[in-house]
Amino acid sequence: MIPTTTGTGAPIATIDPDADGFPAPMRRAVAEPTQGVHLETAPIPAPGPGQALVRSALIGICGSDTHAIAGQHPFLTSRYLPGHEATGTVVALGDGVADLTVGQRVLLKPNVACGGCLNCGAGRSNACENLTWIGCDPSLGWAGAMADYFLAPERNLFPVPDGVDDRTAALVECLATPVHAVRIAGPVVGARVVVLGAGTIGVLCVVAALEAGASTVVVTDLDPGKLERAMRAGAHGAVPAGDPDVDDQVLAALGGPADVVLDCVTNQRSLNQAVALLRRAGTLAVVGVPPRDATLPMPVIQDWEIRVQGCAAYTEADMDAALAIAASGGLPTDEIVSRTYGLDDVAEAFARARADSSGKILVTPEI
Repeated sequence: MIPTTTGTGAPIATIDPDADGFPAPMRRAVAEPTQGVHLETAPIPAPGPGQALVRSALIGICGSDTHAIAGQHPFLTSRYLPGHEATGTVVALGDGVADLTVGQRVLLKPNVACGGCLNCGAGRSNACENLTWIGCDPSLGWAGAMADYFLAPERNLFPVPDGVDDRTAALVECLATPVHAVRIAGPVVGARVVVLGAGTIGVLCVVAALEAGASTVVVTDLDPGKLERAMRAGAHGAVPAGDPDVDDQVLAALGGPADVVLDCVTNQRSLNQAVALLRRAGTLAVVGVPPRDATLPMPVIQDWEIRVQGCAAYTEADMDAALAIAASGGLPTDEIVSRTYGLDDVAEAFARARADSSGKILVTPEI
C-alpha cells in the first residue's frame, strides 16, 4: 500500500468505520507510469483542520494521466494516486471549516497553493512556489479523487450550483485551463485565434476564446471527428493538420495572420507552425504539456517581438470563470464526455482513454 500525507508531511488520520458509519475500507486507483493502473484498498481518511472529506461522484481521466501511463509526461514519472478532475459530495468536515456543509455538492480545484509565497500574494496561486497537487503528484502528498473518498482543503472545493449536473461539474477543472490560457494570452476581444489540437482541451480553448470575445477561431487536428466536434462547439473554421497547405488554409479561414495561437499539441512541428501563423507582436500560448525539449525560431521571435507564454493550470479566479460558463450552459458537455466507467473497471477506462482521445472518459465509484 502507498502511504500518503495530507500535504503537510504528517500521516493522515483515518475514519473509524464502526464509530462514524462509513464502509471500510475504500477503493482507490494507483497509477504506475509505463505499467498501468490498478485498484487497491485503503482506510478512509479523516479530514484534518480546514479540510473536508468528499465522496467522489465523477472523476475525469486527463491527458496528463494517459501521457504519464505511456511514460511520456515530463513530471509524472513515478507512481501516484490519480484523480484531479472531480466532483462529489461533502460527507465530513474538519475543525475550522466554515463555508462548506455536509451533503453539499462540490468540485475540486486540485492545485494546492501555500497562500504565503510571492506568487500567491500576487494572485498567481497556480505558480505557487510550494505548489502541491491532489491527484497528480508523485510526492504522494495528496491522494487523488479516483477513489470512493478523497480529502481536500476547504479552499480547494467549489460549491456546485443546483443547475449544473455532475457530468458538467466534472469538466469545470478542464475548462479552467483554457480560461486561464486565454486570459494570460492578453486581450482577445476581436482577435483572430488559432487552436492547434482539437482534443478536450483544444475544444474547450475554442469555448474559452469565444467567451473572451475572439472574433474568429480556427482549429487544426489530424482527426476529422475532432474537427467536426470543434465546429459544433463554435469554431469558425477547422483545417486538417496533415494537409500540405494547412498553414495557407488556416490563414485564409482567419482572414489574415493570427493574433494568438493556443498550442495544445506542443511538439516541434506545432511550435514551428504556431510561429509561422502569428502576426508581428502576436502571442504563442503553450497550453499542451511538451513531452520533451523543443527549439523555436529565435530570430523570428526576436525580430517580430513574438511573445511566448507558458500556460500552467489556473487560479481561483479562473475556476470561478469556468464555473460561471458552465452555469450559463456554455460548456458543451455532451460533445466532450464520451463514456463513463465504474471504478472497478478503472484499468479498462484508462486503456480506452489512451487508445481514443476523441472524448473525455469519466470514472464513477457508484457503478
